Amino acid sequence: MSYPQQEKIIDFLQDKNLIVVSNRGPAEFKKENDEIVMKRGAGGLVSTLMPLLESLQGVWIASAMTLEDAEVARQYPHHRVPIPQEDPDFWISFVLADKEEYKDYYSVISNPLLWFIQHYMWNTPYTPDIDDKTHQAWEKGYVYLNQKFADKVLEEAKRNKNEPLIMLQDYHLYTCPSYIREKQKDLFLSQFIHIPWPQPEYFNILPDYMKKAILDGLLSNNILGFHIKRYADNFLLTCNDCSFEVDFKESIVYHKEHPTYVRNYPISVDYEGIKNLADSADVKEKEELIKKIKGDKYLFYRTDRTDLSKNIIRGFKAYDLFLEKHPELKGEVQFLVTGKPSRQQIKNYTDYFDSIKEIIDHINSKHGDDDWKPIESIFKADYPLVVAAFKNYDCMIVNPIADGMNIVPKEASVVNQNQGTVILSKTAGSYEELKDHVMAINPFDISQTADAYYAALNQDPQRKINQWKALQEIAAKRSIYDWISEQFEDIKELKKEFDSQ
Repeated sequence: MSYPQQEKIIDFLQDKNLIVVSNRGPAEFKKENDEIVMKRGAGGLVSTLMPLLESLQGVWIASAMTLEDAEVARQYPHHRVPIPQEDPDFWISFVLADKEEYKDYYSVISNPLLWFIQHYMWNTPYTPDIDDKTHQAWEKGYVYLNQKFADKVLEEAKRNKNEPLIMLQDYHLYTCPSYIREKQKDLFLSQFIHIPWPQPEYFNILPDYMKKAILDGLLSNNILGFHIKRYADNFLLTCNDCSFEVDFKESIVYHKEHPTYVRNYPISVDYEGIKNLADSADVKEKEELIKKIKGDKYLFYRTDRTDLSKNIIRGFKAYDLFLEKHPELKGEVQFLVTGKPSRQQIKNYTDYFDSIKEIIDHINSKHGDDDWKPIESIFKADYPLVVAAFKNYDCMIVNPIADGMNIVPKEASVVNQNQGTVILSKTAGSYEELKDHVMAINPFDISQTADAYYAALNQDPQRKINQWKALQEIAAKRSIYDWISEQFEDIKELKKEFDSQ
């Protein structure tokens, strides 16, 4: 770990038993050539927290996501796997569930029910149908797994003499804190929600008993974090709507005489890390493919998981309309999309991925010819390829219906070499921070998005350069390590108050 906040954080954590809790862990075990191998996870959360865990020999509690995870976990007492297995730096403590339990927990409740509510994605005249299957999945899957996570947390909290510091992550574990608090009231709990929190009216889609259980769980934390103030405010309004005592000025909710401090910590990017990656041999090799696709054309680019919240189909409908309005530009522009299929065990997601492929085929057939394919698509997990595309786009579109933060515009701007323009949805979490230096769109307005494609193509050169530089400066100013450092600063201060009670 080599960032300015290192010494302060490590000093604070020296006498702590750091326990990170999330559905997906920092590594997975998979079988390759008849051998089980470990694959480190990617993403900001893992890259930020792993150095802390390793320096403190902490533990990360997570679901066994693969058959190999479960097989390895069963080889160790309490399913606590040392990483590495000889002379470990940290441990992954696996929570095991059978296939149906995990399906109910993840594929019925977490996704799609909660995910769709928090991203405003249900078509409410028709969906969701909260039927017996949903209620059973709540009890037999979501509640059951959250209790198992809580038991694992309590087990790990007693494992050594150091004071436990528990950091729960995201929407899979909403009820877990209340089960922990019931059994051990003196533990300091923090939880960070990585996705949006909706307005109270939309949260009311949930049955009352589910809402109560979720809010009881989240308000069992000492600190509850969101990416931006709007999500924190929505949570406060939800609590107020459900008759909890809310101090809007101080952003505190009181529940069972227990204060929960509601805060926002905007996540950013590993600025130096992505710049170094952009200069790597792997990325430079992938650039050869990107430049071949781009040729001498103007390159539109997007990269997403094929999640319904990413609004990919409307982005392509807008490109179709753009080509209809400006046929003279056929063959002069190129659209590249990269990404990976997401949650293909859930029918909504497989259907959406099929629809994405259908509209790409439709546009290519409608507008293309033997010499020009309007959209090139590469759907596989290949981050060096993504970074290679970041370096070479002329215009990037990021048009989610809603998301927690979406750091893609920041990552892309850090390494882009073409003074690229960013088209950004007003509902993206990063919009508040970037809004003065992007082309803003309503994610539902296909005509406006089509016009934004054309405007980006014809943007004033100096304005384009100014916006590109401003985006780079924003990304450089705030790093991913500020995000975690601010959480620890608040934990440090509020813990003094909690311990004195």
